[in-house]
Order: sequence, then C-alpha cells, then structure tokens
Amino acid sequence: MANRPHEDPHVPPDFLVVGGGTAGAVMAARLSESGRHRVLLIEAGIDTPPDQTPSDIADTFPSSTLNPAYFWSGLEATVVKGGRPRPFPQARVMGGGSSIMGMFALRGVPSDFERWSAAGAPGWSWDEAVRLYRKIERDPARGAAAHGTTPVKRMAADEWPAFVTALREAALARGLPYVDDINEAPGDGFFPMPSSHDGNVRSSSAGCYLSAAVRSHPNLTISANTRALRLLLDGRRVVGVEVERGGVVAPLHARSVIVSAGAIHSPALLLRSGIGPAAELNDLGVRPVMDLRGVGRNLQNHAYQFFALTLPRRKRLAQHLRRFAVAGLRASSNLPGCPASDLLLFALGRVSPRAFGTDAAMLGSALYAPFSRGSVTLAQADPGVHPLIDFRMLDDPRDAPRVVMAARLAEQLLSDPAVAASYNEAFLLPPGMALNQFNRPGLAGLVLAAGARLVLNAPGPLRRFAVRGAMGAGMPLAASRGNQAITDDELLVSIAPMGHPVGTCAMGDARNPDTVVDGEYRVSGVEHLYVVDASVMPVIPSANTNLPTLMLAEHAAERILHALEPAPQTLLGNV
Repeated sequence: MANRPHEDPHVPPDFLVVGGGTAGAVMAARLSESGRHRVLLIEAGIDTPPDQTPSDIADTFPSSTLNPAYFWSGLEATVVKGGRPRPFPQARVMGGGSSIMGMFALRGVPSDFERWSAAGAPGWSWDEAVRLYRKIERDPARGAAAHGTTPVKRMAADEWPAFVTALREAALARGLPYVDDINEAPGDGFFPMPSSHDGNVRSSSAGCYLSAAVRSHPNLTISANTRALRLLLDGRRVVGVEVERGGVVAPLHARSVIVSAGAIHSPALLLRSGIGPAAELNDLGVRPVMDLRGVGRNLQNHAYQFFALTLPRRKRLAQHLRRFAVAGLRASSNLPGCPASDLLLFALGRVSPRAFGTDAAMLGSALYAPFSRGSVTLAQADPGVHPLIDFRMLDDPRDAPRVVMAARLAEQLLSDPAVAASYNEAFLLPPGMALNQFNRPGLAGLVLAAGARLVLNAPGPLRRFAVRGAMGAGMPLAASRGNQAITDDELLVSIAPMGHPVGTCAMGDARNPDTVVDGEYRVSGVEHLYVVDASVMPVIPSANTNLPTLMLAEHAAERILHALEPAPQTLLGNV
C-alpha cells in the first residue's frame, strides 16, 4: 500500500475507485473529504506521494513523457481505416495523463457543452462548465477570486521566443484578435497558452488532489501497482474488482465501484467483465452480463501534425526556462455544419529537457472538433492482452478538409516574411514524431543531445542535410531558398492522434441504445457501478482533455455525493 490502510481490511469500502489518473484522483479526494465514506483507490502504476514526486514529473517541461516507466508497454492504435498500428502512449502512473501530458490548460468552447446536451447528456451548459472550472483553476489572471485546486500559469510575452512574437503579429494582421485569457473569453484568436503549473512545479491531479492532507484522511486507502483485471458481479450488481498485485490475483470487495481507468482501459475493463455488445462478447468467450452496445464505441481524438523549426541563436527561448507550450491560436473553418473555433495551432518553445532543447521549436496544427469516430474492442478476453484501438480518423468526410485547413494556416503564418525571418527552416515532421524523437535515455541520449546541438548550430546546408536525415523530414517548408510545396495528401498522411481519447462509455439519454452511463454516471443496467473519466464525454471538447476531465470529475463527485444525501423529512401534516 502506498499509504497505510486506515480501515479494517475485512470491511469493504463504500467506494473502490479504479485508476488514480486525472479523474480518479479527484474522485478519491472528494469522496473521502467528509469522512463519512470509506474509499479505496487503486492504480496500476507507481504512486507519487507529495514528498516523493519524481523530478521528471514535477518538471514544468514535460520530461515525464519521455520515461517509459510511466506508460503501458506495447499499447498500439490504428489511426486511419486500413492503416498499420502505431505505438499509442497511455499513462500508467498516479495522476495518469496529468502526470505526463504537455500541460495545456484549455477549457474548450461553449459549443462543446451544447453538443454534450444535444447528445443526451443532461444538465450540461457552458455556464455549468465554467462554474466547475472556477472551482478547479488557481489562475493569477483572475486575481484574488482564483482559489482553485490546480495552479494555471501563462508565459509572459517578453519571454517568448521571436518566432512566437512574430506569429502573433502575423495573426493580428490577418484579422484574428489577441486574447489575454482564452478560457474566460473563448473563441477565435491568438493567446498565451494557459498551462498546468505554478512556474516551478507541474500541476498534476496526484499533486493537487492527493495532497499530504488528503492522504491523511483516515477513511482513504491508496494501493499502487494494483491492476484491475475484471469487475466482480453478483448478477447485475457489482460487488468489487479482481486485481493483480505483485503477481498475485485477489478479489477486492466494495459497496460501489467507480471506474476511472481512461477512455481506453475503462471500456476494456467493462468488456472483460461481460458489460458490452453481447454478440461480440460471446465470440470472445466472455459471458454477457449486460448487453450494452455503446461500450467501446464512439471513440474520438484530436488529429495533429508538427512543423519543426530550427532557430537562430539569438531568437530562442531563454535556456533557463523549463517551458513547453508558449502560445496558441484558435480559428474557425466556417465549413457547413462545423462548430466555430474548430482549428488549433500551438507554438512550443522547447523540444527537449537537455541543453539543445531551445535550439529548435515546433508549431503544431490540429483539428479540435472532429466528427470521425472509432472504437476500442477486445482482442482477447485475457487481461494481459491489450485492447484493439481503432481511431478511424478522417472517416467523416468533414474532417480531412479541416485537417488540411489547419495545416495550411500554419504554413501561411510560417511563410509570413516577419515570421520566416525568425527561424532558419521549417520542416513538416512525419506522423507521430514528437518529443520522443528528439530525446533518448541513458548514454544514447547524451550522444544524441551532443549531436543535436552540433547539427542545429551547423552552417545552413549541413544543418538541413542532417535534420532531414535524422528526422526523415522532407525539404524545408520555408527557408531562405524559398518555399517547398507540400501536397494535401502529404499533410493528411502526417497526422497522428493526440493523447486525448474520449467517448467510449458515453453519457446520454437512457433511450439511446449507445448510451453507457446516465447523468449520474451510473452504468446502465448494472447496480453500484459508475464510470467517471473522459470516456463518458459524448463529444470530444475543443481542448486538451486534462482540464475538462478534472471538471467532469468534480461534477461527478457532486452528483454521486448528492445522491447519497438522505431525503428531507416531511411532516405528516404536509403530506
């Protein structure tokens, strides 16, 4: 156990929370804070107590995303129909995605929650989302009113590398406004990126919600390195979870189970337990308990691509700044039937925690309101076999044109004369090439870092030749020798899925056969079973999913606790 078991182990907890990620940490903290409910939190990965948080997780540059110890090994996903599976990293550590993500702290836009409501998720609106966001954010931009759990900070404009300042001016010249606080004033425009840190330490859910004070709750027990294999069911009533810890398989009983294992592993756990499409479960040898065809369906994610920039010496992020996301730009495709602010560009000022990290930068382009949907299914009933992840990006005909539009907007801004003067070259990177391509652990990493520093500061022809060879990138998009045309097809094959899977246990109207959970986060037809994480989002938000997942978990905790309150006593005379 990561913290001492405060309760009698023979008395089942009131709540067993499966997964200590972004949502699970919130649930454990909120459900245990009154002292009235016994809570057991289990996490498949390691624990990161406040006094033992690894330095790469605490780092305000996302160094932790380079540590394979924090991820599920061997997980793969298919990006587009008929494509080959590629590695798809998913966190396996306390704090989940919040401990390894790039720290973008975006709320989304009002239409996100209108679409949730339209999909049958009751009670959602922008006003309700903002109420919950303000409960979470500790943002100095809001002044004394910001008392939330999670620090949010923006980089001052005078610290930006030159290419970001030039991008801002190019965006303004194209009629896009500058927005100081994109979360309070959502819409199109160029903005400093709100990030989940306080300037010195990452704001993970493990650090912000599972604090020393929370861990001292006598009714909270935390068990790390404990993997959920299957739900334990008595008919259609959940009674616990079968887990594996240290090679030993054992049952953990509970009065209620809250599954917060994320949009990949939550549906997989339900499917292995007989909750899902009955015909598919039968084919796998899993006895169906509840025929719910929506489990594992409705998978959505954001598609992105990167342009890598090589930077002149005097136009880089200051070496001492451990920063990643600098600024962003929201824009609207204005295509029929598509929501506003559906495109996102984001500027990254550092590509490595090592010394060469500021010698290069990246500009990402992404589709942030996709319509395409995929699935998570079981390859086998064996919990040791990873599920099949099929994003089917670009399946919906409205998505590919907007992916191209986002990339062309990035291309246009990079080709602006003032922007082009702030970097040496801009290369379109191959799909999925992000931080791990710039970094390696151990001795190999030291050698790579030394070589990268030499290459990125070499004379132009040698630099271009070496960068193309090392990255597999094509000719420069923009450079002193002129522009290199990139076709639409080349842009489309360069996409990769972000670490933002959602939707595979979607919330909605009980009359919809694809609904998995109701407005109280209860799984349809199964007693005492809840799902609380990004998998219940019926539509992906136009934002990186960490902040929306925190918001959703706060909402779920309120709803679940409210349902447990005793009904008010009524005087007989008023009956």
